[in-house]
Amino acid sequence: MAFKQHLSDLWVMMLDLGGWTLVALAVLALLVIATGLVSAFQIAMLHPFSFRSGAAQDLRYHIEQRKSAGASQQQIEESATLAVKGFLRQARTGFRLLELVVTAAPLLGLLGTVLGMIEAFHAMQIQGDTVKPADLAGGIWEALTTTAAGMVIALAALALHAMLDSIVDGMRYRLECVATDALYGTSTERKGRLQFARKKRSGPVKASPQQKPTPQAHPQQKPTPQAQQDPAPSEDDKSSGTE
Repeated sequence: MAFKQHLSDLWVMMLDLGGWTLVALAVLALLVIATGLVSAFQIAMLHPFSFRSGAAQDLRYHIEQRKSAGASQQQIEESATLAVKGFLRQARTGFRLLELVVTAAPLLGLLGTVLGMIEAFHAMQIQGDTVKPADLAGGIWEALTTTAAGMVIALAALALHAMLDSIVDGMRYRLECVATDALYGTSTERKGRLQFARKKRSGPVKASPQQKPTPQAHPQQKPTPQAQQDPAPSEDDKSSGTE
């Protein structure tokens, strides 16, 4: 009984603050919380941070089963692609709803503000000269409440969507590493683990100074002595020799 009374009081207070638009924004806020919990549970079931369990283990088993069945390389690749898309689709459960809330919440809050301003000016017209500035300010304050509430809900949904989307992107990279390793037998999975672990280590390793090559002394070759040839005797020498 007390719970129903508190719920009734909350309903009346929300209607007084922002009308039915504020009630609709409250429903969107509850929807964001429920969608975030469901999406987080779906992602956690796939073990997005693991190379050996969850979706990665299922993908590896699926590829091994296709290999043992004698499927061609192209068929295995297509089947692995469909399996990865299925895991990502499961992980992105509720993302479209969060995107819808991000777009609709500010517009709904702005609609509540416009409707509140219309009511405030309509009441001012009815009262005529007896209108008080305090009454007009109160109506405007109530109208602007819906805009603020819509922006807060949209920002919360946007932050939640960005956080979950970054986790899904990391899982997609790990699934691609596992699929490549299972298909081609490469060490992509090990490289992926090392790449993620390297970020937690110290800064980049300084490059060791390169050693300059020591010049080697080449033995100088001594010039080989050329045999000196005697000049050929001239005609005068020959004639003098015959005499």
